[in-house]
Amino acid sequence: MYSPRFAAMILIFFATLICFVIALLLLILHKKSYMIEHDNITGLPAYSHFEFDAKKLLKNALPNEYMILSLNADNFRIINDTYGILCGNEILKLLGKHFASQCGKNEFVCRFYADNFVFLIKNMEFFWDIEERVYNMTNVDNIVKKYLPPKYQFTFSASIYRIENPLDDIESMISKANLAQKLYKNHFATHRVIEYTSELKESYSWNREITLSMEEAFENKEFEVFYQPKFKFEDETIIGAEALIRWNNPRKGFLPPAKFIPLFEDNGFIEKIDKFVLNNVCNFLEEWNKTKESKSNPLTISFNLSRYNIYNPNLISDLKQISRSYDIGDNKIEVELTERIMVDNPNRLIKIMDEIKKAGFSVSVDDFGAGYSSLNLLKNMPADVIKLDKDFLSSQEENKNQKERIIITSVIEMAKKLNITTVAEGVETKDQCEMLKTSGCDIAQGFYYAKPMQEKLFKEFLGMKEKQSV
Repeated sequence: MYSPRFAAMILIFFATLICFVIALLLLILHKKSYMIEHDNITGLPAYSHFEFDAKKLLKNALPNEYMILSLNADNFRIINDTYGILCGNEILKLLGKHFASQCGKNEFVCRFYADNFVFLIKNMEFFWDIEERVYNMTNVDNIVKKYLPPKYQFTFSASIYRIENPLDDIESMISKANLAQKLYKNHFATHRVIEYTSELKESYSWNREITLSMEEAFENKEFEVFYQPKFKFEDETIIGAEALIRWNNPRKGFLPPAKFIPLFEDNGFIEKIDKFVLNNVCNFLEEWNKTKESKSNPLTISFNLSRYNIYNPNLISDLKQISRSYDIGDNKIEVELTERIMVDNPNRLIKIMDEIKKAGFSVSVDDFGAGYSSLNLLKNMPADVIKLDKDFLSSQEENKNQKERIIITSVIEMAKKLNITTVAEGVETKDQCEMLKTSGCDIAQGFYYAKPMQEKLFKEFLGMKEKQSV
């Protein structure tokens, strides 16, 4: 038989063991619960926890009392690839701690995914207050500097959604904030914080529709080239035209270039459109050159070359290949390049101009005067033609008209001395016409003379004008 003392010791041992096991199980359960409720890298509340707290808070909130803020670390994948995932995780951990310290009472933050942090914070009436707060929150260079090179600038893309209906689904609120960021991913140099709006949603839907339908539209021949005639100021004879792309959408009718060209420049589809326009221009000129009217009225047709194509290494060979497959001769096609490219990369544009001219094209600078550096750069540009920016003609005030006249006259006189032809586009009134004519401008283009028209109508227009001049 065991002595009472020994039995008591055994009882105490088993009781202690049971308590230890229970404590261990509770610790494991607590750790497991913590891991479920918290992000394993940053230690921030997990999204499920964030969502629960947000719903609870917003249940009694007023419309526009709170907003969702989404922050994405720029180029974080490069950090992971260059310095390793462990380094990236350490940075995320520091960011999580920093962002948690930036939250006030009844404000929450979580790591939504990867390097995307989402906040529920109090709304602010004035946008500059939001921008200031975001700037302070994202000023983290001193926090992460030990993991990155000395001159590395750690930046974020930021977007917000002001919560109009606090009872909406939390994830849909976050999606709206992230959508704003997605749409403006290329514009954060000038817009530090992007706000989701209904107009932005419509823009996204439109862009998506255009992107999904552009290839099919091209195959279905929905794109069409229009021609807007150009006239000599001195005798109002037609000397050529500008080729303009239009999209004849079966459901929406003819779409102006502003509705789709910027998107095509972003996604690269503009290269196919530019080639399509050039082929149409070459085909038109080949047909025109076979007519008897062409003998007394040779035409030069211009077309816009997108700034996207300026960086295409095959640009010149593509231009040559297309134009030389038609019987049109040299200098019948004028390549229009926007002056804004000159401001962005003047050396590149000058080189491209020289190569285009050597390939048998003439070159014009479109929107001349829009970039504010034109007069300084004019002496270096190997341009044959400059097209005065239509904003020069926009003013209706007398004193501004006088200033416009002085500027236009000065530019035209300078161009003449450099043997450069001047074109005024956007001519819409008789007064504008008279002012440009007396200023010495060479060529007019605008609704006052003729609107852009389909190729068939342009051919008829040419025939009518030819008969009138006989």
